[in-house]
Amino acid sequence: MTDLRWRRSPAGLAAIALLAALGVAVLVGSPGGLQLANPNRTAVTQFRSALAAIPADGMVLVAFDPDIGTYPEIRFAVRSALDDLLGRGNGLAIVSYTAEGRALALAEIERLVGHGAPSSRVLDLGFRTGGEAALVGSVTSIVPDAATGPLADALRARGGGLGAFNLALIVAGVDLGPRSWVEQVGTRVPGLPLAAMTPTTLRPELEPYMASGQLAALLGTLRDNAGYASSLQTPVGDRPPSSLAILVGMLAALVVLLQAGSRGIGARVRRAVTGRERW
Repeated sequence: MTDLRWRRSPAGLAAIALLAALGVAVLVGSPGGLQLANPNRTAVTQFRSALAAIPADGMVLVAFDPDIGTYPEIRFAVRSALDDLLGRGNGLAIVSYTAEGRALALAEIERLVGHGAPSSRVLDLGFRTGGEAALVGSVTSIVPDAATGPLADALRARGGGLGAFNLALIVAGVDLGPRSWVEQVGTRVPGLPLAAMTPTTLRPELEPYMASGQLAALLGTLRDNAGYASSLQTPVGDRPPSSLAILVGMLAALVVLLQAGSRGIGARVRRAVTGRERW
């Protein structure tokens, strides 16, 4: 028979209460007093300005290379950006240079088409192996021979390379991101604006590129991504992560750490008092 005594202990009841609170926080979302959106709207303004500068019939390359571990942090904002670009009348050509990025890109392409995005305005450029070498090769040729449709034809008419696009939107993870694009593409295609959406872990290495103007726009924190998404009519089900759930989760982690630490200290004190351990 399973021992259920822990459920009646103070620690067990506290754990159950915290888990219940976390579940409620995830379902309820963030109340008005707990918002992720950043009062400093500079990053959001720059990002929206970069998108607004694209002609109504412009073409955007979406370099889709997030990783599975950090993508949930920016997924809601990325989906908002893709919907925003399509709503502006732009065409999207999606390419990946990492295996994880390709897997996630396929899911997003399926979502776009399933939500009614015209297939004539969404072009799958596939997966290009070789990392930065493949990125350099894309400068002159990025449209596969098998690609068909109005977007593929328009890109070929413009030369078939990265210079055919009005903007490159870099959806990044930890493997191949905006830094590689600035170093390998920015110097070879100086007329191509680069905008990026990244998890917070990449922000420190990208700030110099924003300061130098090599990145036209960057949403590089959870708060900036939330600020952008909240400025749009975000699709149902793509809400920013609940800040209340994050707060409750942090509290739960703190309680567990304090409990574990107090147990260890208490055991050492008891052994010291009985003479079984020296400090």
